[in-house]
Amino acid sequence: MKILELSENNYYLKSSINFFKTKSEKRFNFINKKKFLFTEISNFLNNCIDTSKNVYIFCAGNSILSKNISSKKIYVKEIDEKYKINYNPNISYKDEVSNEEIANCDTIIIADIEHQANPTSNLLRLSQIASDNTKIIVLSKNMVWMILIKILKFFFDFSPLKNNFLPSSYLNNLFTTCNLEVVRNERIIALPINVPFLTNFINKLFRLPLLNLLCLKNVTILKKINQDHTKKDNLGISFIIPCKNEGDNIKLFEKEINSSDRSYEYLFGDDKSTDDTSQEIEKLKKNLSKNIIIKYDGPGICKSENVYRGIEIASGEIIVIYDADLTVSFEDIKFALKILRKTNADFVNCTRMIYPQKDGAMKLLNFIGNSFFASLFGILFKRKITDTLCGTKIFYKKDWKNIKKDTSKWGAKDLWGDFDLLIGAYKNNLKIIEVPVTYFERKENETKMKSLFSNTLRMLFIVLISYYKLRLKK
Repeated sequence: MKILELSENNYYLKSSINFFKTKSEKRFNFINKKKFLFTEISNFLNNCIDTSKNVYIFCAGNSILSKNISSKKIYVKEIDEKYKINYNPNISYKDEVSNEEIANCDTIIIADIEHQANPTSNLLRLSQIASDNTKIIVLSKNMVWMILIKILKFFFDFSPLKNNFLPSSYLNNLFTTCNLEVVRNERIIALPINVPFLTNFINKLFRLPLLNLLCLKNVTILKKINQDHTKKDNLGISFIIPCKNEGDNIKLFEKEINSSDRSYEYLFGDDKSTDDTSQEIEKLKKNLSKNIIIKYDGPGICKSENVYRGIEIASGEIIVIYDADLTVSFEDIKFALKILRKTNADFVNCTRMIYPQKDGAMKLLNFIGNSFFASLFGILFKRKITDTLCGTKIFYKKDWKNIKKDTSKWGAKDLWGDFDLLIGAYKNNLKIIEVPVTYFERKENETKMKSLFSNTLRMLFIVLISYYKLRLKK
């Protein structure tokens, strides 16, 4: 298959090239009048990709979008020399697109899809060159707004009259054709007219569910579907097992570890237990001397801090967080690991709410609370989430360095870590998938999830603040 080169002569529509070259003054007048609009989009983009090191932006007369993006390197392809303005000190304008630069970018922003001569071919080529971890962000318009803007062009002449009609509702077909799938989708800008105080209020208000259907701009974050999974076959796996007064359960790990891959690393975090947990871990290490078993001291603050310390110590490229109560079978964990390594998923959230639970596994109030928070996360993530509080989560350690920047910064300290990890994965545009597991009754001791009322209020506050930071905050 011949892939088109991304050069000016065949990359842009001729009508777009002609407009931006001959009517630059009108375009700059429009940009100056709508500076608040471009600034809001730029801020929102930066909020989505604030951990990117290298960003590539494809644009047409709107390189001002780079203004508030904080990245070490920002490559920009513009439609004409007149628009090559250094809005950002890290900008480097490019006439020819280098495959090497594309491959080294962790984020690619396409803000010119309506002006491209062949968007499908260009997207396909980008998906072939970009690394498996690269996120591609496409800016598009909602269909109603596209029709309205087309009418306004006749009167104000701020953009070419002829360009691609690619509303966001159609683009999913194009993405799939180009080996791309949607990881995250956001809608912004309801009022593109600058009215002091009112515009800011309306644009924030319309980021709420249902109202956001009327927004002008779609920000769609994509990642490659088909990837080279052979690179994941030899990745090391580390189990993080937080323990507090789990001495009786530690004894039960010997059988499970004996029947598992010896390359697995098991990190038991004794969180200042008052029973014989520490001694039982030492016995386990002695009995399974051929396995990699590490005991570390938890800070004795809460489960989340114990888990985070274990992740820092772990040497494996894949992290498995596994509760010491053994309520999830090792067989289910092995299956979830296979899903992570054989698909393009970045983060596995195990769910106990699909398969029938064993009698006594989850109390009624816990079940109701979990279902409630799952529905809230469904609104936050704009996709179905069935279990937010399952302690079993699997992800790549390379993603932890970005997730941990926001741990316990979502309005309140997350004592358990489940919300920190899920919201952090979403914020960093990771593909989250749910893998069903069978939930068994705890074999020994009692659950640590008590004080349901205070914990519920804490978790509710975390969800509300995360929604504000992810959607409403500039």
